[in-house]
Amino acid sequence: MNSAAVKNGNTTLPVSKWDIRIRDNKRRRNAEIRRHIFQLILAVGIICLVFFYVNSMISEAGEANEGDIFLKYYKNICLEQGETLTSVAARYADEAHYETLDQYIQEVVYMNHLKNADDIRAGYYLIVPYYSNELL
Repeated sequence: MNSAAVKNGNTTLPVSKWDIRIRDNKRRRNAEIRRHIFQLILAVGIICLVFFYVNSMISEAGEANEGDIFLKYYKNICLEQGETLTSVAARYADEAHYETLDQYIQEVVYMNHLKNADDIRAGYYLIVPYYSNELL
C-alpha cells in the first residue's frame, strides 16, 4: 500500500493516495470556482459599461431638437409669365443654406441642365431645391 505521511505538529499521520487525490481535486475545484466568479464579475462589468454607453448615446440623440434638422427636398414647378430665376430663388432659397441668391440660381441652372440663367420661358418646368424641417 502506497501511503504518504503528513506531519501534524509533532506527530506524523499516514495519508493514503486517495486522501491526496481528494485534496488535489478540492484545490482544483476551488480554483475553478474562483475562476468562474472572476469571469462572472468581468462579464457583469462589461455588460454594465455597454449599457451605460448605449444609454448615454440614446440620451444625447434625444436632446437634439427636431426643429434644428433640415432636410433637402426637390419640387417641380411650372414657370408663370414674368417669372425669373431670381423670383424663384427669392421664394425657395433660404439664408441658412445659401449665402446668396446667385448660389441658389447656379444650383437650379445645374440641376435643370440649362446653359445660363436667361434660358427660361413661361411654361417651362423646373426642378427646384428647398429645405424644410418637416418630414414629408
